[in-house]
Amino acid sequence: MPTPPYRNPPVHEVILDVQFTTGLDEKPLRELRDRLAKAFTKVEPLNVMQVQMTVGPGGQGFQTTATQFGGWSFTDSPGDWVLQTSALALTFHLVRPGPWPAGPYVGWSKIYERYFGVHEVVRDLYAPLVPKRAGLRYLNRIAVPLGQDISAWLEFKLQAPKLLHDLFTFNLRQTWARAGEHDDISATVGLAKIDIGDPTIAASNQGILLDIDLFNLWSEKAPSYERLPDWFDRAHQVENDIFESCITDALRERFNKP
Repeated sequence: MPTPPYRNPPVHEVILDVQFTTGLDEKPLRELRDRLAKAFTKVEPLNVMQVQMTVGPGGQGFQTTATQFGGWSFTDSPGDWVLQTSALALTFHLVRPGPWPAGPYVGWSKIYERYFGVHEVVRDLYAPLVPKRAGLRYLNRIAVPLGQDISAWLEFKLQAPKLLHDLFTFNLRQTWARAGEHDDISATVGLAKIDIGDPTIAASNQGILLDIDLFNLWSEKAPSYERLPDWFDRAHQVENDIFESCITDALRERFNKP
């Protein structure tokens, strides 16, 4: 089920994440700065703080801290694209600017293109490692009119006893072991009420977070490094189908308003 090119899609953040069973040594991890810095506008080290407690001869407690290099954070101004590289994980984000989805949404093809560029640049370092989890997560921030039943806007239903009235807040999460015919793709779908950061939108709307997370539930189903691009592309198709199954035609019309 292809996703229509909505004028105002609700996507606020897209996260591609890979976690490994073993990690890179510090030397090759430090080398990533030179490989990737040209593709981003800002680079910062990811430092890990270690705290150690000791007790002296007189029973006094002493606390010592040490900072250890943990990887890199690469960002593109004004922060739309974020890449974090560590010994045990690679995490790639697209965040639309502002507290609420605003501005142009580049779409999956651009996200995939930038991810694949990183994938190729670091292939020789990360390919020997064994992934234990791959994940693709879409965080959708949706505004619907105040005072209206959210069931008119969402097919992913909240069901409650009839004696309960005036839904005040909600947080629903469900995890499914298999998505479609893919035995290596599981899904967690979450629905929650959230605040709207834009006061103009908040004046007449309530905020809903539709959180769709695709991942391999069992580590033995994790794709190899070489198969990650294909896995992410298939997971995106599944995400599209889940998203479209969770919304109504009324909400689709709302996403297409100028």
